Order: sequence, then structure tokens, then C-alpha cells
Amino acid sequence: MSVLSSMASAAKRAVSTTRPVSKVPLLITPAELAQLPRSEDSLGIIHFSQKKTTKVLDVSWHMPNSARNPTQDYLAGPRIPGALRWDLDKIANPKTDDAVRLSDGESDDWKASGLAKNELGLGHMLPGPKRFASACSKLGITPSDHVVVYDSLGIFSAPRGAFTFTAMNHANVSVLDGGLPRYQAEGFELDIGVLSSEEEGLKRAGIDHEVYALTSALLTFGALLMMYSILPRHSAVPVSRTVFQQISPYDQVLKNSENASADDGDLIMDARSRERWSGEAPEPRAGLSSGHMPHAFSLPFTALLSPASGPSKPYTSFLPVEPLRQVIIRALSSPRAKLDLSVHDGGLSEKELAAGRQRWEQVKQGKKLTWSCGSGMTAAVGVWAMRLVAQADVGSKEVKSLDNVALYDESWTGYAMRDTSVIVKE
Repeated sequence: MSVLSSMASAAKRAVSTTRPVSKVPLLITPAELAQLPRSEDSLGIIHFSQKKTTKVLDVSWHMPNSARNPTQDYLAGPRIPGALRWDLDKIANPKTDDAVRLSDGESDDWKASGLAKNELGLGHMLPGPKRFASACSKLGITPSDHVVVYDSLGIFSAPRGAFTFTAMNHANVSVLDGGLPRYQAEGFELDIGVLSSEEEGLKRAGIDHEVYALTSALLTFGALLMMYSILPRHSAVPVSRTVFQQISPYDQVLKNSENASADDGDLIMDARSRERWSGEAPEPRAGLSSGHMPHAFSLPFTALLSPASGPSKPYTSFLPVEPLRQVIIRALSSPRAKLDLSVHDGGLSEKELAAGRQRWEQVKQGKKLTWSCGSGMTAAVGVWAMRLVAQADVGSKEVKSLDNVALYDESWTGYAMRDTSVIVKE
């Protein structure tokens, strides 16, 4: 790919402000991934073609108290052949309360938004559009590429990676169900070679890192790119309206907490454990209160997943659509619903279940629902699960974006850190 064509591709991404229709499934299996276009690199290793619109990304992330380092795991292998590393902590809004000043090249509306401020200096907050476009350029990702994301646990951080792309208007994103451990367990070929750096991974995948690094640098020079009539007459990357739809800032969440009931405003869904939601269990972060926002429903993200079960299934994966639907409706019926599907009707009355079904129909028709978790990571599991069910309910090949199902990026950490927040304990 020439430098000029690379510039054009990256710049086209920069001015994309409307969501294209997705042409790929929200969730794919290892067998389906294995059928995507493949090619052979200079070392004779078969990998997914990075020149035929497929980009495979390792978006693994682990809790801060984990001994595992996802980038070191990626470099050491095994990896899905041709996979590139997308670091959710690095490709993020700067982890500082001075993030707005550091948003060089971002548009004024992004800088002025609550999304850009990162007042509490929290990690893995959504990157600004320019930061996102720069990361894509480095990895050779174009707006039309089919991006497949996976993590090393099965389903944990992969939905957050996918959510980041759709929030930035990259429609063609799939989550690999079961992730790397399922891909390995089902016997598909792996790349077990040790990489010295992420840049070596780019070279192995046939991507000219220097070309894309140059492209990324040139994106900051609007005057130069204007010569090619690629960018509008400013260097800032425009902010898509869907970014503001899919991310709920603190002031929206706080205002919503003042409502008299759950149905008076936006619906709030909490993906933390039921014990943390109720205030019975402490938060992992020292000194942070547990509990929940007023009127918040409780749906631990683990209730949306089939758990790992030893050597035969060493990975988590999404539940099938029908169980997902039942769990979602139960959770929307009452925050005290039993989400174990072996419990008949979740211990709920028919009136409560009817209210849950009605709320779910309202969400599918556009009512705002905001997911929260501990730090904004596993809330995306809930967002993706709802998209899966909504897509099945539509019954068509067109993927339902469900942009009204949003994510509170700071989540409980940001909410509970503020003195102005109302915290409810059961």
C-alpha cells in the first residue's frame, strides 16, 4: 500500500461521522473465524490476511490485582495467527485529570464534552476520535475492515474492545466467542513464536509499520492533507453523534438518580456482582464504597455467560440467545430476580415479569439504558449481550446497532468517588 493511499484511507476514517450498517455477525465461532481469508507471510506461517479486510485483534485485559500481563502474554504466545495487539489501557483517554489539555488535534466539541475531561484520572476511558484513528492507522485498520476481537479468558474484555470500535462508527466488528482458549481447545492452528515487540507482530502480519506511523503523524497536519481534498479545513477529527449516544457522562447519570422511579428516566443496569450492588461485599478498590445508584437494576455480567468448566471447556462464552433473553427480562423485572435459569421464573410474579418484558420492548424501541460496572470494562459484556438478543428479535441480516444502550464509562469507580453521588445500600 502506498503512503498516499494509506493517508487517504486513514483520513476517510477521520471524517466518518455516521454509522454504516454492519455486514458481519456480532459474534463468531473459531470455526467461522478460520474460514475468513488467509494468506502466508514471508516466514511461511499461515495467518489471517491483513490485506483482505480482516483484522484480528488481541484486546485482552486483566484486573489490576492479576499476576498476568496481557501484552506480555501476547508477545510470548500463543496467539491467533496474524493477530495484532490492541491495548485497551494505552488506546484510551489519557489517565489524568489534565486529559483535555493533552487532547491535541481533537475537535472542540470532544474537548468540551464530559467524555474528554477524565476529571478523576481513570483508566481505559474511551479514546478521543483522533486518538482512535491514529491507533487504527498504526495497525493498518481501514473503515471497511472486518475487525475480530478476542481475549485470553473467553468473554471478558473482548466486548469492550468491540464497543470501542462501534462507538467510533466502525460497524464491522465481531467478538470471537470463547476467545483464544476456545480457539486453542478446538484445535485450530496457533502462532507460538515469541515476538520481541508489538511492532514485530505488525511485520509478521504484513503491515508496514513505518508507512502507518507516517500516516498517523501526517493526520495532524490538516493544511498538508487539504492539498489532496481529503480532510475538511481543520485538523481536528470530528466527533460522531453515536459517541455521545453510546457513552453516558456522570452528569446524565446523576440527574437520572434524582428520578422518582426506575421508569421515569433512563434505565440503569449494573454488571457487578449482586453482593457489591447491595453493599454486602466490599469493592476491590480500597476505600471505595459498594452499593448502587438509585433505581439501578442488577445483572452481573457472569449471568450472561456460560462459565469455564475445566479441561473440556477452559473458557467463558456467551449464553445462547434464548437464555440471554430470559436473563435480561428477569433482570429488568426486579433487581432481586434470581438469574439462575433453573429457578422457575426467577422467583418473580407474573406482574413483575410483565414489567420486565415491557421494559425490554421499550429498550428495543429506543428507550435509553445505561450499563455500569466497576470500571467500564465488563459493562460492555452487557451491551453486547443486548445487541445479540435485539438482533435475533429483529430476525434479519441487518445488525441492529441499539445505540440507545449506552455505557457509563467511569462506572461505579467514578460514581462512588464523588461526594455528590447518592449511594443506596440494601
